[in-house]
Amino acid sequence: MPTVVSVLNQKGGSGKSTLTTNLAHAFEMEGHSAEILDGDSQRTVTEWGKLASKAMPTVTPTTAPTVEEDAEAAPSSVVFIDGAPAHDTLNVRAMKLSDLVLIPVRASGPDVWSSEDLLGSIQTRRDQTGEPRAAFVVSQQIARTNLASEIGDVLDTYSLPTLEERTNHRVAYAEALSSGTTVLDMPGAKKAEDEIRRIAQQSLQLLRRTDE
Repeated sequence: MPTVVSVLNQKGGSGKSTLTTNLAHAFEMEGHSAEILDGDSQRTVTEWGKLASKAMPTVTPTTAPTVEEDAEAAPSSVVFIDGAPAHDTLNVRAMKLSDLVLIPVRASGPDVWSSEDLLGSIQTRRDQTGEPRAAFVVSQQIARTNLASEIGDVLDTYSLPTLEERTNHRVAYAEALSSGTTVLDMPGAKKAEDEIRRIAQQSLQLLRRTDE
């Protein structure tokens, strides 16, 4: 079974697909082979994959009944699952398969509150099995705003850690997603690239702890 990293949030617009595509490619650049399972019914990542070059991770659409089989069959060392924008069966099954769950949240209370069903499921699973590792990722923050500075305090009230690195609201992310590439491959996107590389490194550190 490959290592499974699920990117889950039941609220649409949280930056799931952007984080999934960029992180999968960042993992490849760190020496891991990666594949993406697209569990979002909007199929944003699937459409991204149709535009992507062969240098990008392979994308396979998945559903709740097949997600475990699809993950096991993946010929890569790491499988990323882009979850559904709802707390549904697919997200629960993806969470149970996962070595690591990343929860992207924008810098606003409602984005965090909308994740509480997912957080409850993760905690129940951790109480039963000790897994998966899980962490918040602050997504699309607008720097130097009260919301950006206060979201850390909001997330600290939950039992899960928050990755130190955040993504900022940058046009490069939208351009990359709509053109089948990532910010790691775009000229002039150095700040976004650095954000993704640091998130990838912090995610890998969490995964290494699961092997200890």
